[in-house]
Amino acid sequence: MVKIKTRDFGEVEVSEDCLFTFPVGLFAFEETRHFALFSPLGEDIYPKWLQSTDALAPCFIVFDPFIIDGQYEIKLERDEEALLKMRDDSKVRLLVIATVPEDYKKTTVNMKAPIVINTDEKLAAQIILPHDYEFRLPIYAECSEQKAGVV
Repeated sequence: MVKIKTRDFGEVEVSEDCLFTFPVGLFAFEETRHFALFSPLGEDIYPKWLQSTDALAPCFIVFDPFIIDGQYEIKLERDEEALLKMRDDSKVRLLVIATVPEDYKKTTVNMKAPIVINTDEKLAAQIILPHDYEFRLPIYAECSEQKAGVV
């Protein structure tokens, strides 16, 4: 276990298995390369936090894209596979970054630029997909009283 300082939870302990390096950083945060992925709500419960271990910021709230879209798929380019040291048997994890406004019901996720993690090598990268996925996909469905069956 390793202790890290977090933006939202003070000091927490995380497993070394939860530490990842981004060889080229994240978009707009290229200088920040080391992150920890943890869930204060419990193991394998989303959302999770992707916290820089170099500083308190940046820190991102992330989701598993398959929870949001069961048909979600990506195809890595050869240079992305090389960056992540991917092999045919590499274990891959995907995450999407959420934007959580004050009104959490307006939370969106970036399905267009997921984070790809090679869990075997502890390497991660954010990629931009050529598909028509949305940069700001709402995750909470709007439900008016009429839609909910209340008249």
